[in-house]
Amino acid sequence: MDTNRKKHVQTVLKHLYINPLERCNLRCAICYTKKTDPILPKETILAFIHKYKKVHTLASVTFCGGEVFTLPYFPGLVNTLTAEGIFVQIITNGTIDRLHEFSQPNAMNIIVSLDGLETYHDANRGKGNFAKTTNFLKKSLQAGFHAEIFSIVTKQNIADLDEFENYLTTFLGQKISVTYHPRKPLAYLMHHPTSNIVGTVKGFDFLAPREMVQLLKERKTFPPKKLGCYQIALMSDGRVYGCCEGVTSIGTIDDDVETLFQHLYSRLNLWEKTNPQDRCLGCTSPDFVCGMKEYISES
Repeated sequence: MDTNRKKHVQTVLKHLYINPLERCNLRCAICYTKKTDPILPKETILAFIHKYKKVHTLASVTFCGGEVFTLPYFPGLVNTLTAEGIFVQIITNGTIDRLHEFSQPNAMNIIVSLDGLETYHDANRGKGNFAKTTNFLKKSLQAGFHAEIFSIVTKQNIADLDEFENYLTTFLGQKISVTYHPRKPLAYLMHHPTSNIVGTVKGFDFLAPREMVQLLKERKTFPPKKLGCYQIALMSDGRVYGCCEGVTSIGTIDDDVETLFQHLYSRLNLWEKTNPQDRCLGCTSPDFVCGMKEYISES
């Protein structure tokens, strides 16, 4: 395996991604995930994390949904992990405020979904939610949490990104990191087995190829243009994937951690075989690449 990629994998394995549920309190116009029923119990999540820690150093865990703040047990789970010295990241829509229930704000990063300025954001997420989310974001920073923003980009808001960032700096009184997610292209939605809902297109049009390449070149994006966003990712149905957007699982929650590692490495070795000249950090879904392979190669 390429030396840089090998070093990157060792960093990646210090991190877990866990999706305890797909259920959410919002009904976003462009949501692409099916709202399935399984929910991972707190005890099951802790057991998997502790099994992982016996095999490999674990520095951080990212939780995403669905909306994790709808889980009654969630703050208690996070407090258990931060007490064990694990840094916790939470991806949230920022409309449910349970910040006061966390015991170590400085050991947490709140990643808030905010899709642009008020009119545009509320058209996707629901009227009044821009105000809720921006106030939640400001409160989290004032309370000592680390915080950043994930923002979905479509044809309608790509021209407003500078204005969006300037607004945030003024409102928050400080600069904040924004990672831009191009709306999942049809190449993603047509090939993902579960995350395949097209949703509303009018008013939230997919980026043109030129716009996609421009975004990757000029902004911090997910996936990053050098890729490397793979990780051990546990989903609510107990399957484990090689990234948070994976198409084919690498195992289940019951598998040995070493086996999951072997399958992750196998996927990366396949990337090297099919992309022998490529010097990026690779992908565990070499035929999929979140439906963005052609754009990443151009950026």
